[in-house]
Amino acid sequence: MRDLKMKSADELKALSKELRKDLLIKHNESKIAHIGSDLSCLDILIALHFEIMGDDDRFVLSKGHSALALYSVLHKKRIIDDNTYDSLGKDGSRLGEHPLYGTEGIEIATGSLGHGLSVAAGIALSKERNKEKGKVYVLLSDGECQEGSTLEAMNFVGINKIKSLIAIVDSNKWQAFDRTLLGEERIKEEFAAAGWNVVEIDGHDYESIIRVFEAKNEGPLLIVAHTVLGKGVKSMEDRLESHYRPPTKEQIEEFDEEL
Repeated sequence: MRDLKMKSADELKALSKELRKDLLIKHNESKIAHIGSDLSCLDILIALHFEIMGDDDRFVLSKGHSALALYSVLHKKRIIDDNTYDSLGKDGSRLGEHPLYGTEGIEIATGSLGHGLSVAAGIALSKERNKEKGKVYVLLSDGECQEGSTLEAMNFVGINKIKSLIAIVDSNKWQAFDRTLLGEERIKEEFAAAGWNVVEIDGHDYESIIRVFEAKNEGPLLIVAHTVLGKGVKSMEDRLESHYRPPTKEQIEEFDEEL
């Protein structure tokens, strides 16, 4: 769907506002949680799908509780059709709180976190051994970086020097009911020690996001994206409640006023 590729950071910012409003409404109507995580990673998803990735690239959403953010992007790209998108959260819908394999644009199903990096590593290794074009992008939560399966995949990628793999950590500093246990510095140290190239960016600044993706970094590459839980709605930002509570109609109005 390269015809829908954006041309400027301003266009991407405008799309970000549009999809943030859309997500607030969808979460309010469906009563699905994790709006905070959707808003923290949305700018990364937009940059990847509308500016960076091409037809030969693959994307894995490891932090599956941000499925609605991915659905909104795939719907805007016309990969998920209107009828499917409108069914979100309803009985019989393929679009639930976590992505379901077989849905348009979805590479893997997630429920338990911590499996995405392993799957992405396998896809990337297969691409390289078969001399296929393209890169593999995987979006992780900072919380799942402490999972044993994530750490095992991290070392596997480093040992095999899988250069086509790019992992992005949505570092919003929250997991479950508290601050992220592992912490940014430890995450960077662990990946660097395993042989990854590690860089940091502002995960809400499109110029920074696009610049790091387009740079000729030697892989495997870990991008630590500094983000804010609930970004875009002041009463939600960096607040644990936005990880679990769907937005209220008052918070949707608040977003409109802030715009």
